[in-house]
Amino acid sequence: MTAREPKEPLSQRRLFQTTELDEARAIVADKFCDHRLDIATQADRFDACHHRAEGRATSLNYIRYGADVRIAPGELHSFYLVQIPLAGAAEIDNHGGDVLTHRGRGSVLNPHRETRMRWREGCTQLLLQIDAKTLQNEAETLLGTSLNAPVTFETAVDETRTATANWVRKLKTCFGLAEQNVVFGDSNPGTQMRVERELIGDFLASQPSNISNLIASAPGAQANIYLRRAVQFIHANLSLPLSVADIASAANTTPRNLQLQFQTEFGLTPMRYLRQERLALARRLILETQGSEALGDIADRAGFSHFGRFSIAYRQQFNEAPRDTKLRATQMQAAGLDQH
Repeated sequence: MTAREPKEPLSQRRLFQTTELDEARAIVADKFCDHRLDIATQADRFDACHHRAEGRATSLNYIRYGADVRIAPGELHSFYLVQIPLAGAAEIDNHGGDVLTHRGRGSVLNPHRETRMRWREGCTQLLLQIDAKTLQNEAETLLGTSLNAPVTFETAVDETRTATANWVRKLKTCFGLAEQNVVFGDSNPGTQMRVERELIGDFLASQPSNISNLIASAPGAQANIYLRRAVQFIHANLSLPLSVADIASAANTTPRNLQLQFQTEFGLTPMRYLRQERLALARRLILETQGSEALGDIADRAGFSHFGRFSIAYRQQFNEAPRDTKLRATQMQAAGLDQH
């Protein structure tokens, strides 16, 4: 009795399994980009498969070709591609000379550089596809400034680096969770967004690139990305009931660390900051609707479930009652004046 072969990752998410070269090329191209795919040694048996789990800005992929193949996609343009070998070897040239990859040493393809690859017979890889615009935005969030050039990573993803090894373990955990339909599915978009942000942010922090020095020298850069994520989450969800735990989870940090970051940056607790932004939203709504919308409806849109508490907090913040702001907006509208 032969030992059972190990189960392939994402086996329930199979896109195809084929011995036809053209079929494999067409289906892989549909998910990634147009490319050349050629068998390097005709004696090899071509037996390809592609498993894929779609996310919002990323996708998890498992690919094997069986045979020794040459792959020439040129520039990827719209996405980065991190490749982590599980077995076999591959030679990767992302416009910087060949890098030999194997178990423990992967690669990352920069979309703005031409790529040529040779996957040797028996090579199987996990691939993380990352939308280029999302990665650039995450990098700018991490640094707190705009970048005038694309992020360019070192080709080799070397697991002898502790931070890289930790990131690869996290990626493999995501594959396991995707197989259980915990992530990279339709069940929990909030969790999915947090997982993808963490994968991208941690890769930026761990993989050497043209912004590594900026990341290392940015004061509190890692703390800042948690804070920025929290603020973005708050502003995107002002009308929803939120707790400190909700905000911390969205920022991929702990409630205690979140409290410290808000106190340091704003001198406020996260919940006090949330209330302040809700009050500012309510005031804008009163003025923008020119007094035509009921105050109770505006309070609800701004995330206040109790109108009495809303009125008290509004007066404390703006030194006038909501009805006074509404009356002034109505009067200014009647006079044809700009109410802002």
